[in-house]
Amino acid sequence: MKTRRYFQVAAITFALIYASSAPAYCQSPQNNPPPVSLVQQVKDQVRRIGAGEDVTVILFSGVEYYGAISKIDSDSFEIAEVDLRQMIAIAYADVKKVEGGYGAMNPSTGKREKPPNVKPPSSRGFWIFAIASMGAMVGLAVWAFSKLGKRQSTPQFPRIP
Repeated sequence: MKTRRYFQVAAITFALIYASSAPAYCQSPQNNPPPVSLVQQVKDQVRRIGAGEDVTVILFSGVEYYGAISKIDSDSFEIAEVDLRQMIAIAYADVKKVEGGYGAMNPSTGKREKPPNVKPPSSRGFWIFAIASMGAMVGLAVWAFSKLGKRQSTPQFPRIP
């Protein structure tokens, strides 16, 4: 009976802790506008890429659009979306990131790969790992040889003639 009471107390405690840390899904999202500097950066990037060029647009909502810029206005721009095959007007304030170009469609995932102008990852981490691994192996070998050198020779058993 006492064990059952402990399980009940533990279950109620975990439920209260877990429920208090869960997000409230009924709350409306806060519509805070992005800072003016971010909007200006997006405008500058779109103008630098230019009309008629391929672009990847990532919105704050997480939606990604791929296409060519068809029209640039003072508060928005329009792209010809290649996947949806329609024109999409996008406000500068809604844009999180703009990149030039877009990759090919991956048939297994149904998503586009990153643009080809993305710099490939450097191999610096690989070299750090390789050097640390070699150092550990050399240190282990030195330790093993030092222990092997201090080993006393075992007495030989007498031979029976």
